[in-house]
Amino acid sequence: MTQLNSTVHGLDQYHQVNDVSVLFHSSSPVLSAAARKQLDDLATTLTGREGYILEREAHAPYRGSAGIQHSERLAEAVERYLVTEHQIPVYRMHYVAMGNMRSDKSSDTGRVRHN
Repeated sequence: MTQLNSTVHGLDQYHQVNDVSVLFHSSSPVLSAAARKQLDDLATTLTGREGYILEREAHAPYRGSAGIQHSERLAEAVERYLVTEHQIPVYRMHYVAMGNMRSDKSSDTGRVRHN
């Protein structure tokens, strides 16, 4: 029981170790060469690590449900790239589509947290 309590307590002990902002051109969900390089660098920092979570906030300049849907497409483009090019497990990544809530530029901001 002590080991289980320790494991459950450890789930809340994550802290941020990296912060990356990936900008998309003209709100297109296509990753630019610069964006791919940023994601490649991020993936390099994850090599050999265990117990990390990649949190992402995706923002798009559109209002309402269109902004949320477009934000989802941006976040999915990043996720697809990290899974296919760097074999980052899907269960290690979480995102929230924010629409235009924070920014007038479309971006997918990733934060790496680990225990």
